[in-house]
Amino acid sequence: MCNTLARPLVGLGLVVGRLTSWLVLLVMAAVLITVLMNFFGVNVIARWDERVLLFGRGITINSITELQWHIFGVLTLFGATYALHLDNHVRVDVVYSNLSLRSRAVVNVVGHCVMLIPFCLIISWLSKSFVEMSYISGEQSNYGGLTDRYLIKAMLPFGMVFLALGALGQVIRNIGVILDPSIDSDPPRN
Repeated sequence: MCNTLARPLVGLGLVVGRLTSWLVLLVMAAVLITVLMNFFGVNVIARWDERVLLFGRGITINSITELQWHIFGVLTLFGATYALHLDNHVRVDVVYSNLSLRSRAVVNVVGHCVMLIPFCLIISWLSKSFVEMSYISGEQSNYGGLTDRYLIKAMLPFGMVFLALGALGQVIRNIGVILDPSIDSDPPRN
């Protein structure tokens, strides 16, 4: 029963990982465009009359440079959910690997319930005002880069909620292992 409850939440990590993995291509494209713009001495790629979300009234070398860092940040943030899904996150594996299956499940449940999930929820809750302030103030780059910074900042609470949901799925699955160690507790790999 625990595996049935956990499967959609644990699978969320796989979906998030597959979707955000495509951001690597966007980061590479942004870096390449920035290098080429620098090489050719081009500052403005395009200008237009109407305001466009995130880019304002044009695309400049500064907006592309900022975009590459923001995409990389989103990739890293949501990549944590995928790392949790694959069980590749940071922990003391020297100790953990020598524990029994049931003991590992207990460590996972306690670690997720005491540390990871509360941390994610606190950061998500506290960053909400951070995003609201950015939206209300119309925060944007001071150097002709990206506008609508609230969109980038909103990734922090969303990323933390996704990570907390993935951790909740792991907790439910590990409770199943504690109750019945014969359950296959290996995370789905994909």
